[in-house]
Amino acid sequence: MKEIELEERDQKLVDTFRALGNPVRLRILQVLALRGTCICSDVVDELPLAQSTVSQHLKVLKEAGLIVGRIEGPSVCYCIAPGTMDGLSKDVARLTKSLSYAEECCGPASENTCCGKGEGCC
Repeated sequence: MKEIELEERDQKLVDTFRALGNPVRLRILQVLALRGTCICSDVVDELPLAQSTVSQHLKVLKEAGLIVGRIEGPSVCYCIAPGTMDGLSKDVARLTKSLSYAEECCGPASENTCCGKGEGCC
């Protein structure tokens, strides 16, 4: 299978979507957003999962750059990475804008003239 080469910012968006594509990881972000910061055991208390499973999900979120963790004694305290949600919002807006032409182009067949044929071409 051939690799698809993406620009760095597009690859980061793919990695972010992959991390957010799991309901457990989305819930972890919601917990962190509500609490501000959480020790891993606090997150575990919010979910019906083993501590090791939650830790694996936290690792994926951290690798995607969505959260940061700092060691506090024997525990790790996690929070949403500063600027992450603003950056994600801008990246999604950029993607949406870049894809909006296709939406305009591929409207009802009677109105579709993007291919220059004056007829439905999508």
